[in-house]
Amino acid sequence: MKKALKLTILALLIASMVLATGCSSKKFAQQEDIVDMPDTEEQEVQEEKVDKDVEIEIWGWFSFGGAIKQFEAQNGIKVKERIISFADCKQEYMEALANGTGPDVLIFDSSFFGQYTVDDVLENLLQEPYDAAKYRDKIIGWESGFSLDNKKLLSISYSTAPFITMYRADIMKENGFPYEPEEFSKFIENPENLMEIGKKLRQQGKYIFQYPTDVSDIAGATMGHFDDKLNYIRGGEIFAKTLDMAQEIYDSEMILNRNFWFDNGIKSIKEDKLVMLFLASYAMDRLETMVPEQKGKWRVAKAPLGLAAWATDTRLSINGQSKHKKEAWKLIEHIVTTIGVIGNVVPSYIPATENEDYLSQQKEYFGGQKIYPLLVETARNMKQYKLTPLDEEAHQLYIQGVWDSFYLDENSYADIERIRKTIEKETAEEKETLLE
Repeated sequence: MKKALKLTILALLIASMVLATGCSSKKFAQQEDIVDMPDTEEQEVQEEKVDKDVEIEIWGWFSFGGAIKQFEAQNGIKVKERIISFADCKQEYMEALANGTGPDVLIFDSSFFGQYTVDDVLENLLQEPYDAAKYRDKIIGWESGFSLDNKKLLSISYSTAPFITMYRADIMKENGFPYEPEEFSKFIENPENLMEIGKKLRQQGKYIFQYPTDVSDIAGATMGHFDDKLNYIRGGEIFAKTLDMAQEIYDSEMILNRNFWFDNGIKSIKEDKLVMLFLASYAMDRLETMVPEQKGKWRVAKAPLGLAAWATDTRLSINGQSKHKKEAWKLIEHIVTTIGVIGNVVPSYIPATENEDYLSQQKEYFGGQKIYPLLVETARNMKQYKLTPLDEEAHQLYIQGVWDSFYLDENSYADIERIRKTIEKETAEEKETLLE
């Protein structure tokens, strides 16, 4: 019975990974509000000559709307947008870049950017005429925009989403737990406290875990899968600890087996069964939309165990085949550096994270909480690790490996070693080709 349930859950997990990423990324710019940022040396330098008698094209799954209108008005350069469904972006981009019909600028999600860190398809933004190095200390996620060999900067991050905890403050209060965001964040830094909440609420038919891997997935997101030589690196004390937690969560049946991104998960929230969520910050909007009647009951805290973990981001690149590269770079600079108030994620341009209009927003749904200072602090502390072409395959093997561990009599370090060997074996041939 448990084996059949496991297979069902694995299928749901893989499906939800795709759905969650697609839903997330649409929110990255939906609430964008361009504001006048202070003039910077970088922007002044860009007053060099560009050909204003051209039209450049940008592809993505959402529109930069206001930013592009402002850019066109200020520069006299026309911009054509093509909106593609998120599910189709990966294939559409690959085909267009392969046959030379791609746009000048591409919007990437970190979930599929890793495929482009090889093969010299995208422009190196460190070389002339871009000189992106001047933004090195002004972009969150700078390090994740590089090619596999670390020699070329292939993208600039526009916005990023850290993992957070959303929880029912009223239920925490009723059960004698801390319930104010700062105090609650501190409380769940201790894994024993988190497990105590899970066990006590389980007796009432309430759950704080969707799946046993909720916390171990966040721990893994602090490190990625591979180093620069494509050696598998997901391990260490904190990861082992969260695998131990996953085993206990599974054995103690503290999981609801309902997914936030599907109707059954939302139904469980409406019924007060699922009362805590460990998700990327963009999920706040979906919660508010799907369960408006619970306004004022939810709060936002840091991710469990004090982990500053990266969920996903949106980034911009220039097609190596573009005929208007200087104009394309000017557009990217404008989009990234004029970002103002943006919903549920963090602007990657660090000066924008200091914008009081952004930081002072109060989220009425979350009891009037000022959430963005928490998001910014987390984003500034998290590591946006190297993305590689092997990440997608490795992640699916990782999920399978962790679920297998629930049925094996091994300690967590043995589980980590078994998963590492499996992933390195399955990716060995592609790894060798990538490193040639």
